[in-house]
Amino acid sequence: MEPTEFFMPYAPVDLNPLELEAEAGMWEWLEKFELVPTELTRRRMVRTRPARMYALWCPKADIDELTLLSQYTAWAFVVDDQFDIEIPDPQRCLEAVRALNAVFDSARQPSGVLAVAFADLWRRLCEGRSPEWCEAVHAEIRDWLWTYYTESVGRLSGNLPDLETYRAHRRDGVALFVFLDISERAEGIDLCAPARYLPAMRSLREAAVEHMGLFNDVLSVASDEASGYLYNSVLLAEYHLGHNRSRALELVNTMLTECIDRMTAALEQLPAELADAGLGDRDRADTLATANSYTVYVRANFDYHYQAARYTSAPVEALEHGLPLT
Repeated sequence: MEPTEFFMPYAPVDLNPLELEAEAGMWEWLEKFELVPTELTRRRMVRTRPARMYALWCPKADIDELTLLSQYTAWAFVVDDQFDIEIPDPQRCLEAVRALNAVFDSARQPSGVLAVAFADLWRRLCEGRSPEWCEAVHAEIRDWLWTYYTESVGRLSGNLPDLETYRAHRRDGVALFVFLDISERAEGIDLCAPARYLPAMRSLREAAVEHMGLFNDVLSVASDEASGYLYNSVLLAEYHLGHNRSRALELVNTMLTECIDRMTAALEQLPAELADAGLGDRDRADTLATANSYTVYVRANFDYHYQAARYTSAPVEALEHGLPLT
């Protein structure tokens, strides 16, 4: 039985009123880049609701930023659907990961539907951003993409990670470090590297991303189980520890509360670290604003999962999808 209550101390915020306008721009872009070529892929995107996710994440974003961030989110979900639902195929996965990583090499032409779309996104995401920001997001996207290859081999071999190993893996695999950083566009912030690497900020970011990934596991457990995809904390607790579903969910719920506690501790420590680091007034203000935004994103992720049919539908509907894209 699913836990009936989760510890969530962060209050919800108003929905961005520009959601429908951003969603229209998202669909126009998806069709232009041939990312929803069939009725099945369109229906899956409707159930996913990327624009709703970002309307919750960034309630004050202007239409240009909300549209761009919704487009990236839709693309990331399309990428995710190429691997999690399909029978694991390390060679196909490797080719896709290499094609997407090749986008970062400006001397090469992108190859394949996913890479061509990503090249357009990456160019626009980097506009007006510092080299440090671009380097950080580049590394986060690279680390995310390689988790698909790791999982494809692990699923075939049966060498599934224990829970502690998985929690570290999930922080990269859920791809939300990227979302934390691209959301800075909507907040009018380009966080400096010295702030990003403060101990408290690193701890806060890791705890926030881990919470979002583990909560996704809880809401995805039925569909992940139905597709034979065991890279899910609930299913791994059953697999490695012999827990029944109720006990496994209880364990993951405890992990979620621990993540919130780590966020609280990091938020309390951050002002002292900013003072010790000697950052300027603007960087200090940006860092504190960004840290507060992370609590908004964690709450938004929590609410989004109850508002997207991707997570609330029965597996037979939730797993409906088209053929893999090239």
